[in-house]
Amino acid sequence: MNNIITLPAALTVGHSKPEAFSSESELYFDVWERDAYFFGAKNEESYLVPDKKHVVRLHPQTMKPICIGTVGKNYKLLKNKALGEGVEDTFMEVLTPEELKDVTRKDRVSHMGGTSIRDYIFPSITADIGSQNSNIAFRVIIINGYDGSSSFKFYHGAIDFFCTNGMVTGSYDMIVKRHTAGLTVPKLTDRLRNSIDIFYKQSEQWSAWVGKKICDEDAEECFKAMPNVSERRVQQLMRQFRIECQSHGRTVWALYSAATFYASSDQGEFTIRETNSDHKASTLMNRENQVRAWQNSNEFLQLVA
Repeated sequence: MNNIITLPAALTVGHSKPEAFSSESELYFDVWERDAYFFGAKNEESYLVPDKKHVVRLHPQTMKPICIGTVGKNYKLLKNKALGEGVEDTFMEVLTPEELKDVTRKDRVSHMGGTSIRDYIFPSITADIGSQNSNIAFRVIIINGYDGSSSFKFYHGAIDFFCTNGMVTGSYDMIVKRHTAGLTVPKLTDRLRNSIDIFYKQSEQWSAWVGKKICDEDAEECFKAMPNVSERRVQQLMRQFRIECQSHGRTVWALYSAATFYASSDQGEFTIRETNSDHKASTLMNRENQVRAWQNSNEFLQLVA
């Protein structure tokens, strides 16, 4: 049984691909499925694990095979290259040459490629939120996992070019379900069109936040509602809030900018501690999801009402 998913080609379009849509990427390493084995206490005997399999790649330095994921027997392998090309074909189909102008693509991996993250920024799809110190553009984040912990996910949001703070405003879990390829170009097309509509609608809300004043006490109480946040982190966020106030005034937009700085930054008080695991990319993505959940908290919604 073939458990590798291929995507159908998108419709042919008349304009050329942007330079950012290169066929070369650190995400495009090859992967294979292999039987999973359990070894005895003395490594003298091995036993096939019938309901599991390994996902294997070559180590980028040693070029020796390494396991980057152990998954169920019905797991369907969606390779990064097929996914990336399918997504970019969809961009070509849906977006105009003007909207694709100067698009950028940034790739990151965690856990030796067990999780892959691709971040697209579209500088020509912008929104004016009425702040001289913010320049907002549309953003799409794609996540694919080979380790069984990450289904294919399509996130959409924005980036503020003034401070490079990234924002995640919504997501689509494009999980490839059992017994079906599940993922098609028409599905991606619908998601992309809807995401752009949400971007423009969200920008109207951001514009309201630019003019809504708040006090330090309200800001601190609101930060405390962020999921899995410590008192130390709350105080770090408050210090960043006061920095943002210098550009945006004491507003909800400054509050939100402090949170998105935390989600996007690996510097200063928000530096990610170095370990033996290449986890920075997934840590930043987890922070973005943390901030997105915070936006939906009662405390935040009451503050911006």
